[in-house]
Amino acid sequence: PHSSAMEGFVVAEVKAVKEVSSALKAVTVDAGGGAERVVVTNAPNVAERTVGKLLVVALPGTEVAGEVVEKRSVGGVVSDGMLCDAKSLGWTGGSAGIAVLMPPGFSPGDLAPSSKPRGDGSAGAGPATAPPPSAAEPIFAKKQSKEDRKAAAKAARLAKKNAKASNKGGGKSGAEAEGENLEVADAEVGGGTGGGAAAAAAAAAAA
Repeated sequence: PHSSAMEGFVVAEVKAVKEVSSALKAVTVDAGGGAERVVVTNAPNVAERTVGKLLVVALPGTEVAGEVVEKRSVGGVVSDGMLCDAKSLGWTGGSAGIAVLMPPGFSPGDLAPSSKPRGDGSAGAGPATAPPPSAAEPIFAKKQSKEDRKAAAKAARLAKKNAKASNKGGGKSGAEAEGENLEVADAEVGGGTGGGAAAAAAAAAAA
């Protein structure tokens, strides 16, 4: 949102950055209309890598923290404005002395917003957008019931048993091996202790 209180605070694109001293840099900016101006700053986050980024400049005649910005010489270079940090713009958040970097969507000459925009570059983050949930996974996954888990475990055991039987069957088909397994299982379950005695007798006779 823009307001008349932000008159004089304009978005500007960095065109060039030149070192004036160990602490000062002369920043050439386009603050709209294609007319370039030079602003001297000591903001530590402004460097050659900032070229092409969007900053906020307080133009001469704009009041900042009770003082009017004037075109004047700073470090031997005429500064035609002042780069703004979050505090000078009246924004919450942001560090003092760190030039604010505007996110995409703003253009040179735009008035600065009256509050910190989402995705402000001085925070080192892009636009705050949440990734969409995966279409393959529901937000709330349905939990398996106890019966479902038992059925799945039983199916896994049966498949493993059939695979072993197929390997021991010496080339027998899965159906034949499964039939033999079922016959053995029936004898074990149906015979009980009697089935065990009959098996022992058959083994003695064979001996």
